[in-house]
Amino acid sequence: MSERSELRLEVAPGVVRAAWLPLPPSGKAAGKQLDKEQPNLFSLNVPVWQAGRKQEVVRCLALSPAEVYALLQGRLTGGLAALDLLPTDAELREGTADKGHKDDGETAKLVRTRLAEEPMLALSLRGFGKGELLEGIFALWAEPEDEAAEAEGGNPATVGTGVLAAELARLERKGPAVSSGEWLAEAAAEGSLHQPGPQFHEIAARPFPASPVVAPVSEGWEELLPNTPKARQGLTLIVQRVAQAAARRAGKEGKPQR
Repeated sequence: MSERSELRLEVAPGVVRAAWLPLPPSGKAAGKQLDKEQPNLFSLNVPVWQAGRKQEVVRCLALSPAEVYALLQGRLTGGLAALDLLPTDAELREGTADKGHKDDGETAKLVRTRLAEEPMLALSLRGFGKGELLEGIFALWAEPEDEAAEAEGGNPATVGTGVLAAELARLERKGPAVSSGEWLAEAAAEGSLHQPGPQFHEIAARPFPASPVVAPVSEGWEELLPNTPKARQGLTLIVQRVAQAAARRAGKEGKPQR
């Protein structure tokens, strides 16, 4: 087989055709589809997935967004690799070579390798297109957790929002709560809307002292600033000056403006 050739695959649901095609000269693009008149070196039929297996694949991928991302990037990882996506050894042995071409099993192995490198192509071989797959995954992600649990046969009250849903149902049985608009309307009709609560009168204005008393600093600043004598006295003076400035400002703001 020439070094200037490549294995080209043409995939349809349930069947894959493979042929070694010569690479075009430099500057020319190779055709993307096999010529129907060109002999195929190898063809393989595999069973397509039924609806149950497709749902299993969708649930498996929906639980792992990272695996979905890897699949879209062309990497086959995680649980999808264990779901017989690629042709099995028994299926590969059923592959047939065209007359005049001898296949010793190497082409079949190369076909499986190419499908592993392009998992979306392998899904198409199983009859599971990219659009159908993503639609199923997004639909499952959009379902509420309680509905997803029911679909799995579980108890929706034990997962996610099940407890909250049960509590809301219990409150609905008690009757609807009074809305804030109704409460305000009733309070206004009774004339009690403007009346403050009983604790309102406990609040009294406390004037800022004209000469605030500042406790001297008692922390051991000498240990923190050994080279600064009278650090404690200096900090006490700063606190006193700040308190006096605050008292003067409070006195100015408290005076009525003319």
